[in-house]
Amino acid sequence: MIPPANHHDAPPPAAPRPKSGSLRGRLHWPEQRPIRTIIGFLGIALGAKVVHRVRYERGDHIPAAGPAIIVANHLSSTETLAMARLVTGHHRFPHFLAKAEVFTWPLVGRVLRAARQIPVFRGSDRAADSLAAASREIERGHVVCLYPEGHFSSAPDLRPGPGKTGAARLALQHPGVPVIPVGMWGPRPGVKHIWHRHTVRLVVGDPVDLSSVPRTDEADAFRAATELIMSRITELAEQARGARFDAV
Repeated sequence: MIPPANHHDAPPPAAPRPKSGSLRGRLHWPEQRPIRTIIGFLGIALGAKVVHRVRYERGDHIPAAGPAIIVANHLSSTETLAMARLVTGHHRFPHFLAKAEVFTWPLVGRVLRAARQIPVFRGSDRAADSLAAASREIERGHVVCLYPEGHFSSAPDLRPGPGKTGAARLALQHPGVPVIPVGMWGPRPGVKHIWHRHTVRLVVGDPVDLSSVPRTDEADAFRAATELIMSRITELAEQARGARFDAV
Protein backbone atom coordinates (compact mmCIF):
# COMPACT_ATOMS: atom_id res chain seq x y z
CA MET A 1 0.00 0.00 0.00
CA ILE A 2 1.22 3.50 -0.82
CA PRO A 3 0.99 5.69 2.29
CA PRO A 4 -1.02 8.90 1.99
CA ALA A 5 0.94 11.99 1.22
CA ASN A 6 1.99 14.04 4.22
CA HIS A 7 4.53 16.67 5.07
CA HIS A 8 7.29 14.08 4.93
CA ASP A 9 6.43 13.43 1.26
CA ALA A 10 7.11 17.00 0.23
CA PRO A 11 10.34 17.56 -1.71
CA PRO A 12 13.24 18.61 0.46
CA PRO A 13 14.11 22.28 0.54
CA ALA A 14 16.30 23.31 -2.33
CA ALA A 15 19.86 24.40 -1.75
CA PRO A 16 20.36 28.16 -1.42
CA ARG A 17 20.01 29.75 -4.82
CA PRO A 18 22.56 32.22 -6.21
CA LYS A 19 21.37 35.79 -6.51
CA SER A 20 18.95 36.04 -9.42
CA GLY A 21 20.78 39.00 -10.91
CA SER A 22 24.02 37.09 -11.37
CA LEU A 23 24.90 35.02 -14.44
CA ARG A 24 25.03 31.94 -12.24
CA GLY A 25 21.56 32.69 -10.90
CA ARG A 26 20.07 33.22 -14.37
CA LEU A 27 21.48 29.91 -15.58
CA HIS A 28 20.45 27.96 -12.45
CA TRP A 29 24.02 26.70 -12.19
CA PRO A 30 24.06 23.24 -10.57
CA GLU A 31 25.62 22.88 -7.16
CA GLN A 32 27.15 19.41 -7.74
CA ARG A 33 30.02 19.09 -10.23
CA PRO A 34 28.95 22.27 -12.06
CA ILE A 35 31.85 22.48 -14.51
CA ARG A 36 31.51 18.87 -15.66
CA THR A 37 27.76 19.31 -16.01
CA ILE A 38 28.12 22.45 -18.10
CA ILE A 39 30.73 20.84 -20.35
CA GLY A 40 28.53 17.78 -20.81
CA PHE A 41 25.50 19.80 -21.83
CA LEU A 42 27.45 22.07 -24.13
CA GLY A 43 28.29 18.86 -25.99
CA ILE A 44 24.65 17.76 -25.99
CA ALA A 45 23.41 21.18 -27.13
CA LEU A 46 25.92 21.15 -30.00
CA GLY A 47 24.87 17.62 -30.92
CA ALA A 48 21.20 18.64 -30.92
CA LYS A 49 21.87 21.42 -33.40
CA VAL A 50 23.78 19.07 -35.70
CA VAL A 51 21.31 16.16 -35.60
CA HIS A 52 17.92 17.93 -35.45
CA ARG A 53 16.13 21.19 -36.03
CA VAL A 54 14.47 21.56 -32.63
CA ARG A 55 11.21 23.49 -32.39
CA TYR A 56 9.35 24.30 -29.17
CA GLU A 57 7.69 27.19 -27.40
CA ARG A 58 9.19 28.23 -24.10
CA GLY A 59 6.62 28.47 -21.33
CA ASP A 60 6.11 28.11 -17.60
CA HIS A 61 5.36 24.40 -17.42
CA ILE A 62 8.97 23.43 -16.75
CA PRO A 63 9.70 25.07 -13.38
CA ALA A 64 12.52 27.58 -13.19
CA ALA A 65 13.82 25.95 -10.01
CA GLY A 66 13.23 22.89 -7.90
CA PRO A 67 12.70 19.24 -8.83
CA ALA A 68 10.58 18.04 -11.73
CA ILE A 69 9.90 14.79 -13.58
CA ILE A 70 9.62 15.12 -17.36
CA VAL A 71 8.04 12.28 -19.33
CA ALA A 72 7.84 11.94 -23.12
CA ASN A 73 7.12 9.51 -25.94
CA HIS A 74 10.05 7.57 -27.37
CA LEU A 75 10.68 7.66 -31.13
CA SER A 76 14.38 7.32 -31.87
CA SER A 77 17.89 7.03 -30.48
CA THR A 78 18.67 10.69 -31.23
CA GLU A 79 15.60 12.39 -29.77
CA THR A 80 17.25 12.74 -26.36
CA LEU A 81 19.38 15.47 -27.91
CA ALA A 82 16.19 17.35 -28.81
CA MET A 83 14.76 16.78 -25.33
CA ALA A 84 17.99 18.05 -23.80
CA ARG A 85 17.76 21.15 -25.99
CA LEU A 86 14.20 21.73 -24.77
CA VAL A 87 15.13 21.50 -21.12
CA THR A 88 18.38 23.46 -21.31
CA GLY A 89 16.41 26.05 -23.30
CA HIS A 90 14.42 26.54 -20.09
CA HIS A 91 17.72 27.07 -18.20
CA ARG A 92 17.49 23.69 -16.48
CA PHE A 93 19.89 20.74 -16.52
CA PRO A 94 18.10 17.42 -17.15
CA HIS A 95 19.17 14.01 -15.93
CA PHE A 96 18.01 11.29 -18.33
CA LEU A 97 17.45 7.64 -17.63
CA ALA A 98 19.16 5.94 -20.58
CA LYS A 99 19.96 2.33 -21.32
CA ALA A 100 23.31 1.32 -19.87
CA GLU A 101 24.69 0.27 -23.27
CA VAL A 102 24.80 3.89 -24.42
CA PHE A 103 27.31 4.67 -21.67
CA THR A 104 29.79 2.32 -23.37
CA TRP A 105 29.77 4.25 -26.66
CA PRO A 106 32.96 6.22 -27.43
CA LEU A 107 32.67 9.93 -26.67
CA VAL A 108 28.89 9.70 -26.14
CA GLY A 109 29.40 7.70 -22.97
CA ARG A 110 31.92 10.22 -21.64
CA VAL A 111 29.54 13.10 -22.32
CA LEU A 112 26.67 11.31 -20.59
CA ARG A 113 28.75 10.49 -17.54
CA ALA A 114 30.08 14.06 -17.35
CA ALA A 115 26.51 15.36 -17.52
CA ARG A 116 25.39 13.08 -14.63
CA GLN A 117 23.01 10.96 -16.67
CA ILE A 118 21.51 7.78 -15.19
CA PRO A 119 22.17 4.33 -16.69
CA VAL A 120 19.31 1.82 -16.76
CA PHE A 121 20.35 -1.82 -16.34
CA ARG A 122 17.43 -3.67 -17.89
CA GLY A 123 16.69 -7.25 -16.97
CA SER A 124 19.28 -7.43 -14.19
CA ASP A 125 19.39 -7.25 -10.42
CA ARG A 126 20.57 -3.64 -10.85
CA ALA A 127 17.35 -2.56 -12.60
CA ALA A 128 16.08 -0.79 -9.46
CA ASP A 129 19.28 1.23 -9.19
CA SER A 130 18.13 3.66 -11.89
CA LEU A 131 15.00 4.72 -9.98
CA ALA A 132 17.06 5.08 -6.81
CA ALA A 133 19.54 7.30 -8.69
CA ALA A 134 16.67 9.31 -10.17
CA SER A 135 15.22 9.81 -6.69
CA ARG A 136 18.55 11.17 -5.48
CA GLU A 137 18.59 13.72 -8.30
CA ILE A 138 15.03 14.76 -7.44
CA GLU A 139 16.01 15.16 -3.79
CA ARG A 140 18.82 17.45 -4.96
CA GLY A 141 16.23 19.63 -6.70
CA HIS A 142 17.08 18.53 -10.23
CA VAL A 143 15.07 17.69 -13.34
CA VAL A 144 14.77 14.00 -14.25
CA CYS A 145 13.65 12.94 -17.75
CA LEU A 146 12.45 9.51 -18.78
CA TYR A 147 10.46 7.70 -21.44
CA PRO A 148 7.69 5.67 -19.79
CA GLU A 149 7.39 3.31 -22.77
CA GLY A 150 10.87 2.01 -22.05
CA HIS A 151 11.47 1.37 -25.76
CA PHE A 152 10.81 3.01 -29.11
CA SER A 153 7.18 3.35 -30.20
CA SER A 154 6.52 0.22 -32.24
CA ALA A 155 3.11 1.08 -33.75
CA PRO A 156 3.09 1.62 -37.55
CA ASP A 157 1.93 5.22 -37.05
CA LEU A 158 4.45 5.71 -34.19
CA ARG A 159 1.75 6.52 -31.65
CA PRO A 160 2.92 6.21 -28.03
CA GLY A 161 2.58 2.66 -26.82
CA PRO A 162 1.69 1.28 -23.40
CA GLY A 163 3.88 2.61 -20.64
CA LYS A 164 5.88 0.75 -18.06
CA THR A 165 5.39 1.73 -14.43
CA GLY A 166 8.82 3.23 -13.72
CA ALA A 167 7.76 6.85 -14.23
CA ALA A 168 4.62 6.31 -12.15
CA ARG A 169 6.63 4.72 -9.34
CA LEU A 170 8.99 7.69 -9.30
CA ALA A 171 6.12 10.18 -9.38
CA LEU A 172 4.14 8.52 -6.59
CA GLN A 173 7.24 8.31 -4.42
CA HIS A 174 7.57 12.11 -4.78
CA PRO A 175 3.98 13.42 -4.75
CA GLY A 176 5.06 17.02 -4.32
CA VAL A 177 7.12 17.00 -7.54
CA PRO A 178 5.40 18.05 -10.81
CA VAL A 179 5.20 15.46 -13.58
CA ILE A 180 5.59 17.40 -16.84
CA PRO A 181 4.40 15.60 -20.01
CA VAL A 182 6.01 16.25 -23.40
CA GLY A 183 4.78 15.11 -26.79
CA MET A 184 7.23 15.08 -29.67
CA TRP A 185 7.13 14.37 -33.37
CA GLY A 186 9.74 14.30 -36.11
CA PRO A 187 12.55 11.88 -35.26
CA ARG A 188 12.31 8.44 -36.83
CA PRO A 189 13.55 5.06 -35.60
CA GLY A 190 16.24 3.12 -37.38
CA VAL A 191 19.90 3.63 -38.23
CA LYS A 192 19.18 4.98 -41.72
CA HIS A 193 17.52 8.05 -40.21
CA ILE A 194 20.43 9.04 -37.96
CA TRP A 195 22.05 11.18 -40.63
CA HIS A 196 18.79 12.83 -41.76
CA ARG A 197 18.40 16.18 -40.03
CA HIS A 198 14.74 15.90 -39.09
CA THR A 199 12.77 18.76 -37.59
CA VAL A 200 11.62 17.78 -34.10
CA ARG A 201 8.63 19.56 -32.62
CA LEU A 202 8.08 19.29 -28.87
CA VAL A 203 4.92 20.34 -27.03
CA VAL A 204 5.03 20.72 -23.25
CA GLY A 205 1.83 20.26 -21.27
CA ASP A 206 0.46 21.09 -17.84
CA PRO A 207 1.63 18.84 -15.01
CA VAL A 208 -0.20 15.52 -14.87
CA ASP A 209 -2.69 15.51 -11.99
CA LEU A 210 -2.20 12.22 -10.15
CA SER A 211 -4.28 13.20 -7.13
CA SER A 212 -7.18 10.98 -8.25
CA VAL A 213 -5.02 7.84 -8.40
CA PRO A 214 -6.26 5.38 -5.76
CA ARG A 215 -3.59 4.61 -3.17
CA THR A 216 -5.17 1.52 -1.59
CA ASP A 217 -3.29 -0.96 -3.74
CA GLU A 218 0.27 -0.30 -4.92
CA ALA A 219 0.07 -2.23 -8.19
CA ASP A 220 -3.26 -0.63 -9.13
CA ALA A 221 -1.90 2.81 -8.29
CA PHE A 222 1.13 2.32 -10.53
CA ARG A 223 -1.04 1.12 -13.42
CA ALA A 224 -3.57 3.95 -13.04
CA ALA A 225 -0.85 6.59 -12.84
CA THR A 226 0.91 5.12 -15.89
CA GLU A 227 -2.31 5.24 -17.91
CA LEU A 228 -2.86 8.90 -16.98
CA ILE A 229 0.70 9.80 -17.91
CA MET A 230 0.59 7.99 -21.25
CA SER A 231 -2.82 9.44 -22.11
CA ARG A 232 -1.48 12.96 -21.62
CA ILE A 233 1.69 12.23 -23.58
CA THR A 234 -0.41 10.88 -26.47
CA GLU A 235 -2.54 14.04 -26.56
CA LEU A 236 0.59 16.20 -26.74
CA ALA A 237 2.19 13.96 -29.37
CA GLU A 238 -0.92 14.50 -31.51
CA GLN A 239 -0.46 18.25 -31.11
CA ALA A 240 3.19 17.98 -32.12
CA ARG A 241 2.18 15.75 -35.06
CA GLY A 242 -0.54 18.16 -36.15
CA ALA A 243 -3.12 15.38 -36.45
CA ARG A 244 -4.87 12.87 -34.26
CA PHE A 245 -3.96 9.22 -34.38
CA ASP A 246 -6.62 6.99 -35.93
CA ALA A 247 -8.83 5.15 -33.49
CA VAL A 248 -7.83 1.54 -32.86
